Amino acid sequence: MQLTHLLSRSPLMILGAIAGVMLSYQNVIATERIVVEIAGPIEASIKVKDLQLFAETGRTTKTISQALGVSKVSPNTVRGLMTLEIGANVTNLAKVLYSNLGQNVTKGITEVIQTKYNYESDKALRAAIILAAADDNRISVLEVLEKYPTEEMHIEVGKINQIVEKVKESFSNLEELLK
Repeated sequence: MQLTHLLSRSPLMILGAIAGVMLSYQNVIATERIVVEIAGPIEASIKVKDLQLFAETGRTTKTISQALGVSKVSPNTVRGLMTLEIGANVTNLAKVLYSNLGQNVTKGITEVIQTKYNYESDKALRAAIILAAADDNRISVLEVLEKYPTEEMHIEVGKINQIVEKVKESFSNLEELLK
């Protein structure tokens, strides 16, 4: 009885509370750091904002420099790949990602990029790609990293060459499929 009375008296207060919960939830599910496996059990953490700065300016942190050194990928190649954008209508993109081809591509990429315990990594990647396109119908690798729906993402640095090739190929295929 009291709950009904409260609901009828203050619907704006309840809507405000629901909006607050939803907004705070959205902030929690974005990637804050990327854990890179440098060599065997040796791991290092890179903040996503440091990667953003690297992509925009080329300025590296010690960890980014180490990861690039181990991966043997040119910093300019990584920067170019991170900022490369393609147009992608979010509806068409979702259809492609949920197709057999899209699922195979995301599973292939998750051999290198994974959730903390490698649980549902392909689904997390698919969600990040769709979220990246949702606001402006464009996606980039940097935006996908930013939208990855877990607090941290794990990357095997020794396999970055493989992922660079798979992402280049995937972007080419996506551009063709989304035309």
